[in-house]
Amino acid sequence: MSRDQILANIRTSLHANRPQLLAEATRAPHEPPPFVLPPQGDLAEQFVIELTRLEGKAYRVATAEDALDIIERLLEENQASQVIGWDINQIGLPGLSALLSARGVVPAVTNIRGDVRQSRLQELEPVPVCLSGVELAIAESGTMLLRHGPGRHRLASLLAPCHIAIVFEHQLVRGLGEALALLAQRYGDEIFGPTSNLTFITGPSRTADIEMTLSLGIHGPPQVHAILVGKG
Repeated sequence: MSRDQILANIRTSLHANRPQLLAEATRAPHEPPPFVLPPQGDLAEQFVIELTRLEGKAYRVATAEDALDIIERLLEENQASQVIGWDINQIGLPGLSALLSARGVVPAVTNIRGDVRQSRLQELEPVPVCLSGVELAIAESGTMLLRHGPGRHRLASLLAPCHIAIVFEHQLVRGLGEALALLAQRYGDEIFGPTSNLTFITGPSRTADIEMTLSLGIHGPPQVHAILVGKG
């Protein structure tokens, strides 16, 4: 039987069975409920709890100076002399550029295209730390949403084994529905205009085989650190 005949038979079968499928299908008794906006004060705690459950590391700090102290410690622990990161102005943490300069840490150039891409990626592979901000953070799942574009390089959350993300409290939302609604409000039809993708990061990269053996860090960083900066 030819490929065309097989596909024709499938189409005929689907058409013939559709009335039965519609009659037998169980319909939901109501529309999905809208997302609920809780008091703002509990979102930071919930985000920390959920990310910690996923084996991510979350730190609540009051000021930018406190955040810089944690970044400095993580850079030292990972022996980082170079980082793959968003442009400093896209992260929005005061004092970050000065900290990197003082420690002699060089931001890698990651805007690479064309024939040199493969060789440049191989050069960047030993870099131990990724450094980024976020577009939003979802409290109920401990998820960070990164919207990539100019100055917000995709590699800054993917290539190095240690990902450090700066999250400000005003970027927290309760759930996915609220996050998507806020993105639509901000960008409308232009959400993918200057960018290539959105990345949702929920803890370290996790991969399980058919025997349910879980491994961290196969398709992304095994270490995810979220530094949650308050309004102080």
